[in-house]
Amino acid sequence: MINGIEIIDAHMHMFTARTLERKTKAIGLKGESYKKALTVWMDWFTEKYDSDLTDGNTDPPEKIAGDWAAELDRCGVDRALFIALDPDEEELTSFAAAQPERFFAFTTVDPFAPDAPAVLKKRIEDQGYRGLKLYPTTGGYNPSDKKFYPLFETVRELRIPVMLHYGITLSYDADLNWANPVHLHPVLKDFPEVSFIVPHFGAGYFQEVLFLAYHVQNIFLDTSGTNRWIEYLPYTIELKDVFRKALSVFGAERIIFGTDSRVLTRGYREAVLKEQLAILKALDTAEEELSLIMGGNIRRLIRED
Repeated sequence: MINGIEIIDAHMHMFTARTLERKTKAIGLKGESYKKALTVWMDWFTEKYDSDLTDGNTDPPEKIAGDWAAELDRCGVDRALFIALDPDEEELTSFAAAQPERFFAFTTVDPFAPDAPAVLKKRIEDQGYRGLKLYPTTGGYNPSDKKFYPLFETVRELRIPVMLHYGITLSYDADLNWANPVHLHPVLKDFPEVSFIVPHFGAGYFQEVLFLAYHVQNIFLDTSGTNRWIEYLPYTIELKDVFRKALSVFGAERIIFGTDSRVLTRGYREAVLKEQLAILKALDTAEEELSLIMGGNIRRLIRED
């Protein structure tokens, strides 16, 4: 806790050596021309961001869970949601199970797979996952395509929330043709019982998620990451302005705190936590509203409240 407020980071990932292994294997299936183009992009990315998007950690998931728990203790974070990056991230199951009082997890599935609904059902009912994450931008699809509706029908049956990444992303596989959260509008209307979370304030599509909030009540925002998408807008805006507008349109009950921390060797993104808390306090956010944003809302969505 920080100043009596429970802190639940609702957007983290577990990057390990196995993450890199899976990525390398996937790249190998795409051919030489793709690998050459990716190499050029990675050289640019590493120089620009001083990051290789992974971690060489080879410890077992149980050890990594203990180390993350200690890191969260250091920063005053009570619990954390870890989100799967790909359907084969089996180690996340063991990771979350090793520290069930501290961690919970969202799984992901390949929505094109005929057995995606069954896989999701098994993950939730048998393996303890609490929600679903989808990646339309890197997966190259529109979730409103009716062929994906059986998956959302299973989501509704399981009474779990769905997070979908829209907007810009650091992944080379991203395709901005699928980055606009407006694509989600039909699903939001057809599945009003399901809570949908758009992370990173829409990652450059902030106006679009505000428009969606005008029409429906089952869309949530998460605040996670450094939100560097702000730097690429054609006008000047600060993160404080983003929070102010989000509070005005969504209300505190539909905003969820996160940092997008992911590389244990780099540590928890405590600076993100401190910056966002400072902004919320500067905006005179009431303590009850602060409690919702920093933990209460995600508790409600996973049906712990």
